[in-house]
Amino acid sequence: MLKWITEIDESPFRFNFDNGEYSIKRMISSVEINEMSPVCQFFASIDVILGIDFVTSLPTPNDYALETILNEVVPHYLDIKQIFIDGKLKEINVRGLKKESKRIVQDLLSNDIYPVFPDLYRTKNLNLATGPRELKYYLVNQEMIESLHIEETEKIRGFFMSSFFTERGSIMLQPTGWKLDDKLKDSVTIRTFSTFAKQIVLVVDHKDMSVVGLDIYG
Repeated sequence: MLKWITEIDESPFRFNFDNGEYSIKRMISSVEINEMSPVCQFFASIDVILGIDFVTSLPTPNDYALETILNEVVPHYLDIKQIFIDGKLKEINVRGLKKESKRIVQDLLSNDIYPVFPDLYRTKNLNLATGPRELKYYLVNQEMIESLHIEETEKIRGFFMSSFFTERGSIMLQPTGWKLDDKLKDSVTIRTFSTFAKQIVLVVDHKDMSVVGLDIYG
């Protein structure tokens, strides 16, 4: 087995399931902005790279998370829903980038986008399960990873801390084109997230050694 990972029983995922009256309120954003923050790029890039309009659920446990979502993410999307539990806003779901926002991401991908994105999504194949998988979980031994400090990471870390880590304890990602081998420890994504993550867990399908999940804990 590779020295930089340790097999664990399962991913220590924590999620707060809220019981209560569930309601949805649609939002319309008429704001037009011609730039995109690293936080929005993080969620928008997969739509453009894979050519799929994903639904992105963004937790809103505090004012910082909410203001970041409303100011930096919402203006770029067409379909926006606020999710309430017992009258309290719990998350904002966005789907469908505006035409101009897609162009911004395409231009960034061709020039100077945050290098985690093309590393995280290496192919256009999402590798969805077509049958039973043989999943195994591996904890990354971060002391064996050469950390990579990139300026934009601080803004993404701040948002993760205020939103996903506060509400759920982690953010679960689906890398594409990843195989579990020794070269993966040099992944820009793993090296970058190791600068702030408490734990990084790889979810691997042992049938073909593809990495189907990347769980970041904070």
